Amino acid sequence: MQLLDRARSIGWYHTLELAPDYATDGMFDLRPYVHEYGLPERMEGMRALDVGTWDGFWAFEMERRGAEVTALDVDDERELDWPPRRRPKSFPATPRGEGFRLAKEMLGSSVERVSCNLYEAFSSELGEFDLVFCGSILIHLRDQLLALERIAGLCRGTLIVAEEYDQLLNRLPFALARYRADRDQSVVFWKPNVKLWKHMIWTAGFDRVLDHGRFKMKSNHGFVVPHAVLHASDRVIPNERADELADQ
Repeated sequence: MQLLDRARSIGWYHTLELAPDYATDGMFDLRPYVHEYGLPERMEGMRALDVGTWDGFWAFEMERRGAEVTALDVDDERELDWPPRRRPKSFPATPRGEGFRLAKEMLGSSVERVSCNLYEAFSSELGEFDLVFCGSILIHLRDQLLALERIAGLCRGTLIVAEEYDQLLNRLPFALARYRADRDQSVVFWKPNVKLWKHMIWTAGFDRVLDHGRFKMKSNHGFVVPHAVLHASDRVIPNERADELADQ
């Protein structure tokens, strides 16, 4: 009962089933949309990475399917990308990840959460992964291409990217993005159309970038977010850090 009381007392981004008769009141309930992403039904023997795990929905889902999972996120909100005019003056005393840690305890999970900024994520520290999952993370980053390059350095198999896209620009036959950092809603620097998402993934080092599907996700706050799901494979870039290569 003490764990359930703690779960009821904190805010959640993800809806998680933490007990037979209890699910968290998250901003997003991803359960109705899991089939849209194309995760393997069985993941035994696979090493998987959940990028930007937050409360851990996808990390726990991949573990449930049999994978050995690492979940990547930051503990200190000062490591998040914020536009200069919108950076908060103070940060919560409680580190990020409280929900994840509580959910892990309640689920009896073995997922390893690593506090690491994606821009500083290298295979020399984290190893490589058979599947990397990145959902609704890149849209909030200032340097989306650098983030994808770091992901490519960690992925020896398949990358699944699910991101919001600009519906207006998506009508055009060009790879484009709109600058959105000055709007009042959630932090978004650049909102690409699907063509640009695919091109950036290819530029980052994946030879095969395939459309898996598109869908609209409704939040528990009433707004709807269009998502494009892309699967990438056949990585062609080396895994070493650029500075290490330069020394050779």
